[in-house]
Amino acid sequence: MNQALDIPSCIKDYESGIIDQKEFFQKLPAVAELAVGDACTGSNPRAITPAQMEKLLTCCFEDEEVDF
Repeated sequence: MNQALDIPSCIKDYESGIIDQKEFFQKLPAVAELAVGDACTGSNPRAITPAQMEKLLTCCFEDEEVDF
């Protein structure tokens, strides 16, 4: 459906690179830590660690399967 609607399948392809890979991975640990600490994250049905959040965000950036 994303292809039919011309929607990128991952963050790295959005608007021809809304954030470059080097910057993304440089900021990833801090973003993951802040995301886990956000009040909204606490209402998720499953708890998540900062390491898991980093993996999840990396999957979203790279268009990879989430396997946890």
